[in-house]
Amino acid sequence: MSVHQPWDPLKACIVGRSYPPEFYDDIVNPAVREPMQRVARETEEDYQKLISKLEEFNVEVVRLDLSDDRDNYADQGTGIVNMPPPMCPRDFSASVGDKFYMPGPDWGENFDVNQLYWDMMNGDENRHWRGKAEKLREETLAKYLEDLLLPGRPISLKESYDSFRKRDDMRNFYLNFMQGIDREEVEKVIMASEMNTIGSVTKFPSNKSFYPWQSTQKWLDKNNIETVYDQYINTASLWRVGKDLYFNYVNVMNVLNKESFMTKWRRMFPDYRVHGISTPGHGDGAMCPVCPGLIIALDNPNLYKETFPDWEVVFLKDESWTKVRPFLQMKSKNQGRWWIKGEENNDELVTFVNTWLNDWVTYVEETVFDVNMLSIDEHNVICNGYNEKVFDAFERYNITPHIINFRHRFFWDGGLHCITSDLSREGGMNDYFPERCLK
Repeated sequence: MSVHQPWDPLKACIVGRSYPPEFYDDIVNPAVREPMQRVARETEEDYQKLISKLEEFNVEVVRLDLSDDRDNYADQGTGIVNMPPPMCPRDFSASVGDKFYMPGPDWGENFDVNQLYWDMMNGDENRHWRGKAEKLREETLAKYLEDLLLPGRPISLKESYDSFRKRDDMRNFYLNFMQGIDREEVEKVIMASEMNTIGSVTKFPSNKSFYPWQSTQKWLDKNNIETVYDQYINTASLWRVGKDLYFNYVNVMNVLNKESFMTKWRRMFPDYRVHGISTPGHGDGAMCPVCPGLIIALDNPNLYKETFPDWEVVFLKDESWTKVRPFLQMKSKNQGRWWIKGEENNDELVTFVNTWLNDWVTYVEETVFDVNMLSIDEHNVICNGYNEKVFDAFERYNITPHIINFRHRFFWDGGLHCITSDLSREGGMNDYFPERCLK
């Protein structure tokens, strides 16, 4: 039971899960409730189409778990459902070699901002127990606070750390200062850097009311696969290509701290050649290595000359996210508002959900090709639609495309690759670039 290449024959796979239609029953306005219930129904229909295709190739499917109790996804104070459904297992998990990396029940709770601040201001910078993680957190916090005080300066994390420790007023009155800043934003900056992630820090693994990985854990235990918790390794931003692991710096904090991350990744994977590359956001939305020698990518041709020398790269400039930018702008204003009492009659919200269903769903199906694809094996790949350039390349490499239109991919921000996560593939580790030295 292992995974070394993303095109080896897939044997077992996690598939995500979204909210059922009844989760939206409390929305008073039918102009909002019924479209959201339709999205829920069609999302599960598309999950089932994907599962059927996987089972056609004898792939064992393990679903993430969803509680029947809606309150498990609601804020305990307001009752507003603010926890995302467990749709995208790949964003938080990875099978690398014979180990599986995934969130534990305490995911995202491995630091305390007050303690971090105190250590930053008063601790011995060279203390022997100050590991890479502590150093990264402290310097990240110092940079954030320095930018609050003196925005716009081109100052590094280490320079921020040194500068802030010289501020006696901040040392002596640190509790007063911390009460005057946006604590959630501080934590978000630190967590984004630590966890190599993007967007809100409210992710489905941070739900403490219900653990969605129970079935996955049972499968891993049954098959005697070693599980590693809360190291924040995921194959939405990691490409496994035999002996080579390519980690993506998904946000600017990761780029600023790339040496710290490279040190961590090399320590965790000493038997691999580890590379760091930079493409904004989750890398699987920008590039897909479909089979040995072929990559489908959105942009950035110079990226692949060194990392994948002599491989064919089919570029799809202005595809995917670029084509749906107007919808994404509308989505950013309205996402989640259907849960908030009093918002269900908001004309802008009604327009948003109906515009998505009436206009964008068909547009995406007919014109948008997503590189977020899942290879079943070297000659079969699951994709969301048709693209002439891509399908011509598939023909050259003897690849059969299987179209599963995940209709609400952009509504949920999860493509076919994101909503799955490999558990096991046949085959051992190959070396596609043997001329490279182990770093």
